[in-house]
Order: sequence, then structure tokens, then C-alpha cells
Amino acid sequence: MRRQDVQLLALARQGDLDALCEVGQRYLQGVQGFPQYTDLGLKYLSHPALSASERSARIIAESLSLSDLVRRDLVPMLVAAASAGSSAACLKLGVWRGLMQLNEELALELWERAEALGSATASDALSAYKSSEESRLLSALKTLVEEPDVAAEGTVEHALSEATQSANSALVIRLLKFAIALPLERGSELCDAVCGALVFLQSVQVSLPELDSTTLHAILEDCVARRNAEAALLLGRAFCGIDTAFARSESLVPRRNLRGGTALLLRAADAGLSEAWLLLYRVHSDGHGSVANPQAALFFLEKAAASGNANAQRQLGAMILKSAAGIAEQELGLHWMSQAAAQDDAIAKSLLQSFVLPVQGTDDDALHVIEELEKIDPWVAHRLRVSRHFGLTKAEATCVDVVSGVRSWGLVVSSGAADRNQRNRFGRAIPALKGQFVDCLRESAEFFRLAGEGPMLSNAEQRQRSQKLRYRLDRSGVDESMFFAQVPTSTLTSLRQGSSWAQGVRHTLRTAVAD
Repeated sequence: MRRQDVQLLALARQGDLDALCEVGQRYLQGVQGFPQYTDLGLKYLSHPALSASERSARIIAESLSLSDLVRRDLVPMLVAAASAGSSAACLKLGVWRGLMQLNEELALELWERAEALGSATASDALSAYKSSEESRLLSALKTLVEEPDVAAEGTVEHALSEATQSANSALVIRLLKFAIALPLERGSELCDAVCGALVFLQSVQVSLPELDSTTLHAILEDCVARRNAEAALLLGRAFCGIDTAFARSESLVPRRNLRGGTALLLRAADAGLSEAWLLLYRVHSDGHGSVANPQAALFFLEKAAASGNANAQRQLGAMILKSAAGIAEQELGLHWMSQAAAQDDAIAKSLLQSFVLPVQGTDDDALHVIEELEKIDPWVAHRLRVSRHFGLTKAEATCVDVVSGVRSWGLVVSSGAADRNQRNRFGRAIPALKGQFVDCLRESAEFFRLAGEGPMLSNAEQRQRSQKLRYRLDRSGVDESMFFAQVPTSTLTSLRQGSSWAQGVRHTLRTAVAD
């Protein structure tokens, strides 16, 4: 390094303003004996002594491309340089405002200022804008694609990523149009940004206007080749003829290919995208498709449910409950349905409600009675609380073995324990409609366990328990309907048989199992 350069560096390190600007500029541009070192150049130009310097702002704005400026969060420098009269800064800021603002007038004002300051590039952009009859901003941006100071591909990629992160669907759609229509190289970063934007539109269920399907397909294929699971999911469903929220399947792929689509969906599912398992179920459960396979379809639905997909959990639970022929199947169905309800699935909640028989009175009144009884007879208080929470009949509340009946999702009334007329049927499984009901149930189970209660009851024990419950309710002046469900035997029977239950909730069930 020359002696004068060493002296210049020494002055810069001492805080000399002119030296800081000169050294910073040389490092940014790699001139006059200095290597190009962007980070070091910005360090000198960002010195606290230059915080209000228009010169340093102009150097930064004019030395770096627009893509580098936005990537490094240096737009404030660009604004300061444009205000200071830099034509290059006005041109670049106009491009950025044109991309990121829905109001095109902001871009035009900046380009007009750049033109007045002598920018031929801004003049070309304005001419293209004014001569175009439609998509005028797009026409103007096309004149800037080859400009190295703009670095259009990186700039569009960053703008699209920023709009996606801010969840601005209108801006995302606008930038997608530019990303597809502009003659860009479309490297991996831009392709990933486009894929991310499409995934966002799918998640918010917003549709796209018609775009060049060949370009969209090529972008997604590029992402898939680099093992982008989201792209595999989008392209896989399109090949299987399943529309996305933002576009019809034929706008993403040239023709349907079920086997190719299935392979892509399997790749997405293996990468952890639970929706892919559900789509695989849909494709393989279609009896008219070339890959139809009921056994595989059920496997994929179970995988989707196990991965936490609420739709799959609801569908699987509904299918199992609909055909349940025993208590084990009913328990499994309620397990999956409760998992979906825990994710706030409204349909699952409605179906779970159908398994709980109604009781009368308000929860507050019932709670008051239970709290009073707990002081004098905890056994009765626990029985009544379990009965109200789970809609038990009086016979069920008297005989249910709470200790062995507790499940993570609710309560099982064992076979024949509560209804001697139903010995040839299985018991009843009842879901907890609130999370706190399971907590209370476990508390009651622990109480009964410590009390030494067993599952088997003689007829004399049943009568004794029934009389005890009736006595306490009579002394409290409470009607039994507040704690015991009062329904005909046929209603209980329908809840024990999957086909009968399904008939009663057929309309909701039809929605529950829909794709």
C-alpha cells in the first residue's frame, strides 16, 4: 500500500470526516490501490461522526446496487442520498418504491427527479411507462432489468420475500406478476422466494390472476430439484389434479400425472409436511383413479392424523366411529376426534357433543351444590361431578368404575355395569367437552382409588349407592336432572352402535369426512 494511502487510513482512524468518506468509497468501489471490501467500506462510512453526512449517504447509495442496499437494510441511506440530489439514488429509490408501494406515483416522482438531474436511464423508464397502455410499471421495469446498479433479480427476490413475511397478500400478488413477467435469470433465491409466496397465498386462501404457467412450472421444478418440500407439495397436488387456493392445477402443470404427483407428495410428506399425507389419502381413496388403493389410503390418513393434521384426525375419527362395532373402536375414534377438537376444529367439537347426554340447570348452580356436598360427603360430590361433566344416567353414575374408566380424552363406562339389559352390547365411551373435565376426572379417580373402590358391584351395593345419591340430593333440594341424564333406552343404544349414531348425525358426519 502506498505511503499516502497509509496516511489516509491513519486520518480515517482518527475520525477525520473527509478521510472516512474517501477510505469508505475506495473500499466499496475497489479503486486507487484498495481492494473491494464492502463490509469494511460500510464500516468507515457508518462511523458515528458521519451519521448526518450527506456525502457518506451518497457514496453508499451510488456505490452499491439496489439489491445490496435493500439486503443490507440501507434504504434510509438511499432516501437521504435522494434528498441530497443524487440522480442514481432517485432512480434506485424509485424502483424500490415502485415494487413495494401500490401507489405508482411515488416511483414516477422519483424518476422524474432523476431525469431532471440528468439520468438517461430514468428517462428511458419514464418513456416506457408513458407509452404503455397497460402494465405500465412493468414496462418501465423491463428497461431496468439489465442495469447493474439495479440488480433486478436480487431486488425483486428481496421485495417478494419481504412482502411474504409481512403477510401483505395484495403486494405479494403484485410482485409475483413482476417476478414471472420480467425477463430475469431466476436463480435459486428468486425461485425459492416465488415458491414461498405461493405457499403463503395457499395458507391464506387467496387466488392469483392468470400467470404464465410455463414459467411457474419451471420455477417449481427448479425448487423441487433442490429438495424444496413446499414446492414438491404444490407441484405434486397439481400433477394429481388437485387445485390450490391460488390457482387451478392446470395452470401449474402441462398435464395430469398421478404417479409422478404421488411421488412428489410422498417426498413432501417424508419432509414433514402433514398436508401431503392427507392429499395422498385423497388420491388413493378415489376409486376411479389409476392409483386407487383403499389400504394405502387408510395408511396415509393414519399418517396424516399422527402427524397432527386436524382435518385428518377429524376424518379418521369420524370413519372409525361410523363403523365402530365394539368399545375399542369407539375409544380409538374418540381419541382422534378429540385430537382434532383440541385444535379448535368446529366439526369435531360438534360430533363430540353428540356423545354427551344433556343434563339440566346451570353449571354455576351445579358447582355450588357439589362444593357444599364435598364438605359433608366427598364420595357423593365426586360422583355427581363426574356425572354432570359426562352426561351419565343415574345407573351409570352409580356403577361406573371411574378408576379404570379414565382416558386422556374422557371416560369409558364398562360393559354391562350400568345397564343389565345391554349385556350383549359394549359399554359407552364419553368424551370430555372441556379440558378441565379431564383434570377433574383424574382427581376423582385418585379419590376413588385411595378409597379402595373396585370395579365389581353386587346388587345390594348398587342399591346402597343409589339410595345414598338420592338421599343427598333430596336433602340439598336438588332435582336429579341437574346431575343425571334422563333419556330413553333407545338413545343409549344408538350411542353404543356406530351405525345408529352415524344416522343421527349424518349431515355433520358428511361434512366431517369430506376432503
